[in-house]
This record gives sequence, C-alpha cells and structure tokens, in this order.
Amino acid sequence: MVKKLLMVIAVLALLIPAVGCGPGPAETIKIGCVLSTTGLLGPMGEDMMDSARLAVEEVNAAGGVLGKQIELVEEDDATEAAKCLDRVKKLVEIDGVKILVGGMTSGATMASGPYVSGQEVLMVSPSATSPEISVQEWTSWVFRTTPSDAFQGRVLAQVVLDGGFTRLATMVQDNPYGVGLEGALVEALEEAGWQGEHILSIHFDQTKMDYRTELGQIKDSNPDVILAVTYCDDGIIVFKQALEMGLDEIAWLGCDGNYGPGMFEEPSCAEFMETAIIAGTRAAGPSGTVYDEFAAAYEAAFGEVPSVYCDTTYDAIKLIAQAIEQAGVYDGAAVKDALLQIGQDYEGASGTITFNEIGDRVSGTFEIWKVEKDEQGVYHNVQVELITV
Repeated sequence: MVKKLLMVIAVLALLIPAVGCGPGPAETIKIGCVLSTTGLLGPMGEDMMDSARLAVEEVNAAGGVLGKQIELVEEDDATEAAKCLDRVKKLVEIDGVKILVGGMTSGATMASGPYVSGQEVLMVSPSATSPEISVQEWTSWVFRTTPSDAFQGRVLAQVVLDGGFTRLATMVQDNPYGVGLEGALVEALEEAGWQGEHILSIHFDQTKMDYRTELGQIKDSNPDVILAVTYCDDGIIVFKQALEMGLDEIAWLGCDGNYGPGMFEEPSCAEFMETAIIAGTRAAGPSGTVYDEFAAAYEAAFGEVPSVYCDTTYDAIKLIAQAIEQAGVYDGAAVKDALLQIGQDYEGASGTITFNEIGDRVSGTFEIWKVEKDEQGVYHNVQVELITV
C-alpha cells in the first residue's frame, strides 16, 4: 500500500510542473496547404505544392514572419472534395492551423468553405474557379488568387464568336468546376448577342473512364464546336475515344483542366489535341519581372518550367505571409482584414492582384493555347495569345 502511494506521489510530482508551465509559444507559423497531389489532378497538384514549398523557402530565407519561420503543413485530398474537408478539419483541429491554402478544385472549396467560415479560419484557393463560390454565405473567408471562370467564359465566348460557330455542344464534368465554366460560357455568349444555339449539354462522371455513350450523343447532335471541361486522366480517355470515333474533324475548345504535359503521355490523346483543339484557355500571368523571377527560381529548384496554377499558388503563400506580418498576430480574422488591404494592385507572379470585398480577383489574364508537335515529335502547349479581362 505504501509503495502504491509513493508511486502516485511520484507521478503527480511529474505532472504538476507540466500543468503549471502550460504550453510554450509556438516555434513556427503554420500555413496549411491542401492540394490534390494524387488522384485525377495529381501531376498538377504536385507542381503546385512545389510552388508553395518554393515560396515558403524564400520567405524563411528572408527572415520568416513575425520573427519565426513558416512551417508548411501539407495534406493531399486525392482530388476528392469530401477528403479535402477531412484534411482541412485535421489541419485546424489537430495541427492548430488558422490560415491555409486550398482547396484545389471548386468542389473541394465548396465542401470546405462552410467549415472554415464557422471556425474563422482563412482559406486562400489558388485554383478554384467556379463562379458559384462568389455567391456563398461563407465566401468572405475564402479568397482566390485565381480569377473566376466568369472571366474565362468571356474568353471562350470570344473564340466562339470569332470562329463564327453556331452549334455548341458542351461535355463537362458534373461538378462545380465543369458546370460553372459551361454556364459562364453560355452566359457570356448570350450577353454578346450570339445567334447560335447550345444544342447539347452533357455533365459526365469524371471517374467513369468510358465516355463512348456521351461522345456518341455529341456526334449525333452534329455540333460545329465542342467545349470539353476535364481533368487530366478523364480528359485523356475523352480525347482518345473521340479520336477513335472520328470526332477530331469538329472544332473543340479546351480549358485549364486539360492543359499540361500530362495529357501527352497517351499518344492518341496528344494527336487528337493537336488536330482538334482550336483553342484552350487557362489563367496565366503576363510576362514580367515578378513572373520571370518566379519561373527562373522554380526551374532552378525543380528542373522544369512551372505549370498551370503554380504562379497563383506561389502568390497565395507570399500574400498570406505578408498579411500575417502586417496583422502582427496569427489570427484568421486579423489576417483576413490585412489581406484585403495588401491585395490592392499587388504585383504577383500571376500578374496584378486586386481583391474585391469578398476576396475575389477583380480581373484576370488568360492564355489562349494550342497543342503543337516539334521537330523531335514532342508535343507542347503553345501560347497563342494573352488576354486580360
């Protein structure tokens, strides 16, 4: 009995100092980062995560924030909206993160927005483009360093108008990204007084990986232009099967989701894109000092040029770091207010960023791209034009 009592006293003696001292000050400033480094957008997401790592490295090399180093707490949502919310909750409730970069897709952002708003956690998305995000009750807690697809829709609409197309079919992912970009294109055409007809709208499951039925419906509808809103893996199947069905003789429009070298890993997909896609669009920063410095640093660090949304991811980290410093405290609400002040004619890698009152960019620069094959038989995305809207 005496031995047990002594053991209890010894344990209490160990616990009392720990309780009395309480937790010490955090040694780092944590910024969460939830991107899709696996799944349908894995190749794109890994490049974007590299951009976040580069930005953190540069901030820390310059002295960090509030006298501390930034710690990038990385999470992968596997290109699944529900998993993004799960990872965001983990960052907030376990890691103690109050500011984060994410979600990568519009669906992921829509799933996580209500939660971060309720927790007063600031989230900055580098790539969620759906116009629907702008009209949510929680949207003031979700900033975007990428422009809304309301702008991208106008660029695509101009391609349709300039091409004299009058029979539009759309084949888009059945999610906020696909449906949102489709709606933005149709709305922009209507506003421009287009005399054509939206003859067919297909919303497909991006995990299905067999689209012959949908492509058959498109073929039967006899369009003269087709918008395809895909990611990489599903886009490869769509374009490969479209080539097999002879749909490369119709003009196609691409987008940011099917931009990049990952699409060219399947030769028949690359062949289709070179032949059929008359124009694709993606958010892109204009050439300039900030972008050139970022691109050079990225290539030096990772051995390749930055891909789509790498610049907006880099800008998200740099803006957050500056906002934390200006706020003087690691707090979601305070940093949100500071970010609104900083985000007025901010010269970033993705161009000049000006946020409106809900954290959306008020304009954007878009690249029109095509696919070409060089003399060595290697396929590339080639910039045709830069348009600011």
